[in-house]
Amino acid sequence: MRKSAIKTGIYFLIIVLSSCAGSAPVNSEADMSGESMRRAPSSGLSRASSGVESENDSRMITYTVNMQISVNNVEETRKILTEKIEDFDGFITRESNNQITSRIPVEYMEEFINITRTLGKVESESKTGVDITDQYRDNVIRLENLRNLRGRYLELLQMAETVADLLSIEKELERVNTEIEIMEGRIQYAQMSAAYSNITVRFNERVRPGPLGWIFYGLYAGLKWLFVWN
Repeated sequence: MRKSAIKTGIYFLIIVLSSCAGSAPVNSEADMSGESMRRAPSSGLSRASSGVESENDSRMITYTVNMQISVNNVEETRKILTEKIEDFDGFITRESNNQITSRIPVEYMEEFINITRTLGKVESESKTGVDITDQYRDNVIRLENLRNLRGRYLELLQMAETVADLLSIEKELERVNTEIEIMEGRIQYAQMSAAYSNITVRFNERVRPGPLGWIFYGLYAGLKWLFVWN
């Protein structure tokens, strides 16, 4: 009778797990790439470990910024940007000859952008925001359900009497633990991404005219001075 009850419990939990897995599709990290949270980094990351969203009235807005500037000296610009990223407690995620992608705490985002504008002529600039509040809260709920499910499996594991029961329960526990790790990773990534804005700055050296170019520029300036009156 007890053995029958254990098997019934295992089958019930398998059905519950299948339902949870079906309702929680796995999103790739790329789907959340370039996101940032309108919160202080410390508070955002602390919630990642607890998996609890206490500020129900706040919205998690993620930001991605792209800037392109023309500068006099590429290496000098790279050095200044690197120093400013460190000053604002940020970090570089990607770097090339004329591009730096960094994570900047969202509370310093506007200040960092303003400083970047002063390094050269801004050729283009864009900023986008994405609200991930609902997705984040759904993941927190799913994580709690998975942890509860793991607790039930652990209880059944103590009741198992046969090797077949043990193997079946351990197999399901392994699946649940994997789902928990995935969900925890999503929540932590969302917290980190939302706490740090994703800013990409491309900087190219200004094209300087040669000797003939300066001559034509001088003629143009002279004609403009003679015929254009302000």
